[in-house]
This record gives sequence, structure tokens and C-alpha cells, in this order.
Amino acid sequence: MSTLFAFLVREPKADRASPRRSGASPGQSRVKPGLAEVLGAPAAAKLYRSFVMDLCERFSGLSVRSRVLAYAPRGARKSVELLASRHWRLMQQQGSTRGQVLASLCEYAFRSGHQRVVVLVTDCPTVPDAFVVEAFDRLLVDDVVLGPTVGGGVYLVGLSLERPELFLGFDWDGEGVFDALVDRAEAFGLILGLVPHWYDVEDAAGLERLESHLRALGVAGSEGLPKRTATLLGRLRQTE
Repeated sequence: MSTLFAFLVREPKADRASPRRSGASPGQSRVKPGLAEVLGAPAAAKLYRSFVMDLCERFSGLSVRSRVLAYAPRGARKSVELLASRHWRLMQQQGSTRGQVLASLCEYAFRSGHQRVVVLVTDCPTVPDAFVVEAFDRLLVDDVVLGPTVGGGVYLVGLSLERPELFLGFDWDGEGVFDALVDRAEAFGLILGLVPHWYDVEDAAGLERLESHLRALGVAGSEGLPKRTATLLGRLRQTE
């Protein structure tokens, strides 16, 4: 069965006018505003780049027909292209909300002949490969698969039939995204599957969780250690 794996990314840039711990508005960071409040916007943008590069490298070997890096905003193709390998096809995100972007991407996938679609909507670089593989496996029998985060959101969504309306009609920036998706799947009569919880890295608490996890992966000698992220975080902490 034809499969498509996609990863949502944004242009990894920041306003350099946002110094570390300056109390500047989160809006001065184009990516990771919560981390920009802790690290400063330039450092947060660098960390985001390392997240994306680690994930692109790790999932470049995933056994799927198509790998898509869906980027935003318009005009960001060149800067995003530097983070990916030749194994990824770049595609501009369509839509002004996360729900619209996912709906458009899934419509494209199914109309291109794919039968199972999994989209990574987090950039946490430690997401286990096994969770993504499990999501594809579950889509052999389930209509929709969700990967919930510990904060009530989702880090992964998957579909085995064209139901883009699943992603519309609620606020993706609010709380309870996971609950909203479960409610909509139930309302549409879809067979729901789940993969294990994971975490996001969007603020100081998420950063602390990531650093603890990276340390454990390093001590364990795990092959799943995102090396760029671990190296960059170590350097950032040395400059404190």
C-alpha cells in the first residue's frame, strides 16, 4: 500500500533584536517563541534548525513511498532546503491554520494515490522511530491514528482514508487539541488508533525534559541520540 510521511516545518529565522532574557515579546521569534524567552530568539532558531536536521536525517531511511517536508511561510524554500537531504520533497504549506494545512496535505496525498498518510506535527528530535512505524501499521486497520502529547496536544496524526474535515472546526492553538480530535473521530464514525504519548519542546519545562532525556540517551549510548541537538544544547549551556 502506498504510503506518505510528512513533516511540518517553519522557516528557521529569528529577529536578532530579541536578546536573551530581555523580556521581549515572543512575537519577535519566528520559531519557538517559548524557547526564545529562555534562550533568546537567535539561539532558539539555531536549536530549531538542529531539531529539524536531526529528524530529517533519522527519518530519511523510513520505508515509505514519499517523504514530504511541508514548509512555511511562502519564500522559505531555500532556507528549509538547507536542512533536509535529497530524500525529502519540499512542498509549501497551504492554509492559514494548522488544521487547514493538515487538511490540504492529506487531500494532496490521497489524490496522489497514497493510501496511508502520517504527518509529524512536532519537532521534538527524540520522537522514537518505532512510534511512526507503529502509526503506519495501525493504519492498515484503523481510519485515523493519533500520537498524543503529555500536554494535551498531538505530535502525530495519520489517516487511511480521505477525511480532511477531521482537522477543521476547532482551534489548534488552544488547549485540548487531542480531545477535540478524538471527539471528531467519534462523531464521524472513524476507527481510532493510538500510539504512545510523547512530549513537546515549546517552553522552559519542555527544554528541561529534553535535556534530561538527552543526557540519559548519552549515558545509555543510544543510537537514537539526536547528535546535533545534543551538541548545540551543550554549547549553549557552556555560554551561560
